[in-house]
Amino acid sequence: MTDLSERVEMLEKTIGELTFNLHVSKVAITVLSGALSDMSSEPGMLVSSYEQVKSSAPLVTFNHPDQQNYEERLRKSVLALLSKPDLTS
Repeated sequence: MTDLSERVEMLEKTIGELTFNLHVSKVAITVLSGALSDMSSEPGMLVSSYEQVKSSAPLVTFNHPDQQNYEERLRKSVLALLSKPDLTS
């Protein structure tokens, strides 16, 4: 049983680290996209770039039958990180 407890503790630690790293990444992406948007003469440049690249070819092939609306949820999250929350609805 000790082995199981150690493994659970290790998984909890790993999940905590991944959650922290995810938060750090979101903050960094938001700051960088805000800075790039401020420097650009075109409002919404990052969102436009994302939509243009995505429409020309899929960035990722989604094969997640158990994750309903995964691609749309991902799109909304990406757009939110690119500092255009009004386009994420």
